[in-house]
Order: sequence, then structure tokens, then C-alpha cells
Amino acid sequence: MNKSSLLILILCLTAVSGLKAQYMKNAFGIRSGISEGITYQRFVQEDRDFKLLLSFRDNGIQLSFMTSRYESVGGRFRDNIYIYYGLGAHAGITRNVDLLWHFTSPNDREASAVTRTVAGADGLLGVEYRVYSIPLSFGIEYKPFFDLFGHRIFRLAMGDIGLVCRYHF
Repeated sequence: MNKSSLLILILCLTAVSGLKAQYMKNAFGIRSGISEGITYQRFVQEDRDFKLLLSFRDNGIQLSFMTSRYESVGGRFRDNIYIYYGLGAHAGITRNVDLLWHFTSPNDREASAVTRTVAGADGLLGVEYRVYSIPLSFGIEYKPFFDLFGHRIFRLAMGDIGLVCRYHF
């Protein structure tokens, strides 16, 4: 191998290693569960990120802003598995169908949609598997939340479990 081939090989390996370091900068994805919707993720450090979740629950739309911290499970054959946890807040609108009673007769009912604003806080706990050969990650999230406003003055939802699939770029 001559010196120019060795230099080109070293430059290519340096470029490839630099690309892998920037692999996890941004991600778009989808989430299932009670708060199903579209996610955007931006890593500010290797182990910290900000997430936006545009979810469609309670016949409305909510925007959640969350921050989380990632920790590698580590060990042999587990370099692609990460645990993450964090918290955030959400705001949006909900739309419920309420039954209105008329004063003319107690048996007459009329359904009408009522739209209300909602705001609250979110928790986040998840496990993620990253596929480095293709820029995808798959995970399962547990996202408990409580609403301060909305159709109820206080609502606590402890069962929001969802699957997540993200495309990284």
C-alpha cells in the first residue's frame, strides 16, 4: 500500500467516525398510546435531548415539550439499548360531547361539542433500541401526565404507555 492510499484510507475513516458522532442530532417519529402523535427530538448533548410531541388525545390537539436524559444499558451486545427519563409540560385543546338538558322536557337531550383549553405536566420513562446500520430507533415509553385545566379541573392519567419509532438524521 503506497502513502497516498494510506492517507486516503485514514481520511475516509476519520470522516466516517465524524459522521457517526453526529448521527443522533435530530429525529422525527410517531408515537402510539393515549398521547399518540408526531414527535421531534433534538439532542443538545450526547445524553440529553429536548422533545416536542404533537398529540391528538381527547378529540383535541396538545403540544408537549419535554426534556430527558439518556443512559446506556452498557455491557456486551447491549450497546444499542438506552434507558431515558425526564419531564415536561403540555398545552392544547380538548373537545368533548356534552349532553345539554332543555327546560321544556326532562327527556329531551341535545348533544353539543364543547371545546376547552388544557394544560398540565408530563413525566417520561422509556427504553430505546437504536439500529445504527439504518437511522432508526424503536422504543416503549411510559408517560404519566396530569391536566390542570380541561373538562375536569384535575385529571391524573397514569396509564399512558406507547410505542415509539423514530428516524434519525
